[in-house]
Amino acid sequence: MELRAEEQLRTLILFRHHSTSRLLARSRIRAETLNSMLRFAFSNLLNRKARSTLALLGLTVAIAGMVGLFSIVEGLDRITEDTFSRIPGILVMQTGAPIPLFSRLPAEWEDDLKNVKNVKIVCPEIWVRVNVLEGKMIINPPRFLLGVDIELWNSLGHALYRDDLVEGRFLTNDDIGTRNVVLAKLIQSEMKLELGESFSINGQEATLVGVYETGSILIDMTIIMDIGSLRDQSRFDPTAISAFYVEAVDDDLNEQVIDDIRDAFRGRKGDRWAPSSVVLTPMENPLETMIEGLDRWLKSASSANPSQLSKEPESPPEPLDVSPAKENIVTEKVVTEDDLEIKKHLQVDESIPIDVQTADAWGEKFGDFMSELDFIMFILTSIGMTIAALGVVNTMLMSVSERIIEIGILKANGWSKKHVLSLISFESGFLGLGGGCLGCLFGWIATLIVNVSFPDRVELYASPQLLCFSLFFSVVLGLFAGLYPAIWAMRMMPMDAIRRG
Repeated sequence: MELRAEEQLRTLILFRHHSTSRLLARSRIRAETLNSMLRFAFSNLLNRKARSTLALLGLTVAIAGMVGLFSIVEGLDRITEDTFSRIPGILVMQTGAPIPLFSRLPAEWEDDLKNVKNVKIVCPEIWVRVNVLEGKMIINPPRFLLGVDIELWNSLGHALYRDDLVEGRFLTNDDIGTRNVVLAKLIQSEMKLELGESFSINGQEATLVGVYETGSILIDMTIIMDIGSLRDQSRFDPTAISAFYVEAVDDDLNEQVIDDIRDAFRGRKGDRWAPSSVVLTPMENPLETMIEGLDRWLKSASSANPSQLSKEPESPPEPLDVSPAKENIVTEKVVTEDDLEIKKHLQVDESIPIDVQTADAWGEKFGDFMSELDFIMFILTSIGMTIAALGVVNTMLMSVSERIIEIGILKANGWSKKHVLSLISFESGFLGLGGGCLGCLFGWIATLIVNVSFPDRVELYASPQLLCFSLFFSVVLGLFAGLYPAIWAMRMMPMDAIRRG
């Protein structure tokens, strides 16, 4: 019994050893086959250098364009996040105004804002665009003048510009009524100004006393001066301001303060920003309007009696009755369901004459715009990707057509359909990998060049996630582009392939 048990154990050990050896042998064979197939696929591409290079360049350009386009979106996201993170307070503007530059609010509302619970400081602001700087017309990039109440601004716990000073000093009470200014480092470098030097802004002399730098191109385009001096210089309406910057007693109370401000101003009369009415009303198609007008003119011309053209003009028509009742009927705007739907979508509360938001809320609005921009970039990228994919398909089809006899001989010597499919897929995958690597490299270098060349106009950012996704997308695109030629070659019978060749 003991001998029989030993024999069974020995047999079991030998069987397991034999099975393990067979598995190792199969794994080794598969590894050698895969290695040989990869070398074979790579050599096939090298044997057709011109065609492979053109397909590779097509993918490279497409991936580089993808990196470049989406780096714009990522750069804007990065700038926005950095910009709004520096503004802990609350901004009060005219309802509908996109930025403080276009906003107009009554200056007397400052006292009403101060009376709101948990409000610590209310700083009025005046924003004016710089048209001429040191005799030079300013178009792009834009520059802005910001007028602040210096005493209130220095009382803020967190003050933009003041906390980012890199040279000189910020404005003090001694600068009230003067044209002493603090400007961005970018503007100083561009104009080559020194502290204490005078220069011209919109035809008025100003003196540089301080330089700030935040690192955000959305912020580093502003020149700060006393609000009274700016009002006199720009002839700004003495009863109006652009916006109010409100600081709560505690940043955690911002949302509560916003609700209290809205409740305090609810029902108060105030003008909406004028261009917002264009957004809230149905837009006419100018081409359609022109065609309809032309059609009416042609119909009136064709229906007119030629004999009447030579006659004297008829007496003028009687004047219209513009009594108040009829005038109201003519000028009264009809509110359609589309108007109500648009207002509902934009969350327009017409009972509140001001727009009160925190920096985070402005960031969310900007994020909604970025999502739309992402979609546009995706469409533009898809066009380039489609062209590049067609180039890879054409390259692989031509390669397979030229190697019909070779593929037939391989299948006649034992190559399976899976082997043929893998070979063609490896070749197209190599093209996708090469195009992805080169495209990511060139796209990333292009973003660096643009940032260095135009530091005050644009900031592109190609994140590691974007580069990795672009590379992965290029490989997948290459594999899918070679799928049709691979299936076509896989289904071909060996003798049929040799006969066609």
